[in-house]
Amino acid sequence: MIVDTFARGAQYTLGSLWNAFYPELLKLLAQGDSLPDGGYPLAGGPENGGVMAFVSSYEAKEESEARYEGHDRMADIQTILSGDEYMDVFFLRGGEKESLHDEQRDLIFYDEAPEAFTRVHLKPGVFALVLPGEAHRPCVKCASEKVRKLVVKVPIKALNAPSSL
Repeated sequence: MIVDTFARGAQYTLGSLWNAFYPELLKLLAQGDSLPDGGYPLAGGPENGGVMAFVSSYEAKEESEARYEGHDRMADIQTILSGDEYMDVFFLRGGEKESLHDEQRDLIFYDEAPEAFTRVHLKPGVFALVLPGEAHRPCVKCASEKVRKLVVKVPIKALNAPSSL
């Protein structure tokens, strides 16, 4: 996991795909809370080797209502356009009990909370890059009831990122 500000994000040497979509991502983020909900292809979109960004609006959840999830093929960049939320992250060791494993959607839900996790406070200007091998529980209520979030799905095979597995 990487947690940093967007001002520093261009300094990461995560490969040519990162270099291609990151400036476009900054242009999206410059629209802030006025960016409409929906999908936004970056660097040509997934069908052309790029990535997809998604904007959604929702009410943050109580900790007991939020679920841990993970992905095998995609890394997530998660950031907030308005409001704030907590996202809890733990490193998978293997053997965690799954309640859902949908290979088609690259989505795994985990049944139990780990003994220890890292809590990230997501707010505008800050991002978290969550890699395969790291389970995350987003959408946890912090100070804001309503949240507008942007999530970018990045194929892990296209990133020069350390493996969490």
